[in-house]
Amino acid sequence: MPGERVAAVFSHPDDETFGPGGTLAKLARQGAEVHLLCATRGEAGTIGESAQLGRERLAEIRTRELEDACGVLGIQPPRWLDLPDGGLSEQPPAQLDDRVVGFLRTARPRIVLTFDPGGLSGHADHRTLTASVARSVVRAGQSEREDLGAPHGIDRLWYYSIPASRAERVTHRVIHAVPDASVDAWIDITDTLSHKRAAVAAHATQRVFIDQLESHIGDLEAFWNPEAFTLGWAREPLPGRPVSDLFAGL
Repeated sequence: MPGERVAAVFSHPDDETFGPGGTLAKLARQGAEVHLLCATRGEAGTIGESAQLGRERLAEIRTRELEDACGVLGIQPPRWLDLPDGGLSEQPPAQLDDRVVGFLRTARPRIVLTFDPGGLSGHADHRTLTASVARSVVRAGQSEREDLGAPHGIDRLWYYSIPASRAERVTHRVIHAVPDASVDAWIDITDTLSHKRAAVAAHATQRVFIDQLESHIGDLEAFWNPEAFTLGWAREPLPGRPVSDLFAGL
C-alpha cells in the first residue's frame, strides 16, 4: 500500500466523509496517497441553518469544513472544480469530462472512488458526476487530449454504495440502494470509525443530516461499518467477490 495513489471524486463537501470516509482514512493509514476532487463548494445547501447563511458565506464555511475533514481523514487537501452546486447536470458533458480527466491524469491514481450511479440520495449532481467519472477513468488512459496531461491508466473504479438491507432501516428519506448480493467489496472500518466520526463533526453545517439519521436508526456505526462498494469498471476481473481490500489482486 505505501506509495499507492487513490483518487476520490465527489460533488459536495461532506460527500467524501458521509460516504466512504472510513475507507479513505483506512487507505491513508495504510500508506496510500489519497487525492480528492470536489466539484462544488456546496453553496446551495439547505440543511440546518445553511440556507440562512447565504450562498457566498456558506461556500466559504463549507470550503473550510472540507479542508478540516481532509486533515482528520489523513488525505490530501481538496482540489476544486468550482462548478455551481445543484447545476452539474447543466454542464456540457464533454467539458465536465475534460476537467475530471485532467484531475485523474494529474493525481495518477491506481483506483478511483465515487458514489453509486443512483447517487445514494438520487441527487442530480451525484448522478451527473458519477456518469462523468465512469467515462473519464477510461479516457484518462487513452492517447488523446494530451493537453489535459499525460495519459494514465487506472485499474479500478469503485462505487460507494448502500446495501438494501441497510437502506430499509431508513424510513425518513429515500435511499437509492443496491442489492446486498451485488456488493463487490466490504471494507471493515473499525479502526477508522473514530476518524469518520471526527470528520463528520468537521462538517458542522451539515451535521444535522447525520443527527437525523442516527435518531431514526439508532446504531449509526453498525449502519456505517463495513462500508460497501460495487465495481464500476476494471482492467481485470476481481480475484473473487466480495473482496475485503479495494486493491485485492493488484
